[in-house]
Amino acid sequence: MIPHLLYAEKDYVLIGEIIKVHGLHGELKMYSYSGQPENIRRYKRLALLGPAGNGPEIFTLLAIRVQGGAAIIRLEGIVDRRRAESCVGRAVLVPREDLPPLDDNEFYWREIEGCTVVCTNGRNLGTVTELFSNGAQDIMVVSDGEEERLIPMVGDIVVAIREDTIVIDPPPGLLEINRASGE
Repeated sequence: MIPHLLYAEKDYVLIGEIIKVHGLHGELKMYSYSGQPENIRRYKRLALLGPAGNGPEIFTLLAIRVQGGAAIIRLEGIVDRRRAESCVGRAVLVPREDLPPLDDNEFYWREIEGCTVVCTNGRNLGTVTELFSNGAQDIMVVSDGEEERLIPMVGDIVVAIREDTIVIDPPPGLLEINRASGE
């Protein structure tokens, strides 16, 4: 992940980064932080975060195809290799106003990070420090400062997602088997 990014989180969502140029005609290879590069098709515009001090530059997304675990994208105005090379290493953002509406049981990862996780019995497990996909489901990394627990984001476990709290009802043994000591 690109460190020390400065952008208005109320206006943009960080979704990935440009990792290299693809071909001679301005295509870019993009790493998607969600692990699901096919989801980039949902967006009409992408913003590239410029070098330090420069705000995001918005481009219309003209084309996308998935290649391995990355996306090959073509952005309006980037038509040659030289211009594409100037984009390598830049963060890729989506304007929040372009995000598709969510169904009742959906959420954006960014909204979950930092939430407190509690069990239905009131036990506080800590806060969500990270999310990742294992291919079958999303996984929350929950830390109390001493231990980390991996908790699947599935309907049988997650009872409620509120503004800053996630309530879970873990099956017996889940919290003990999915933990690692912080070192």
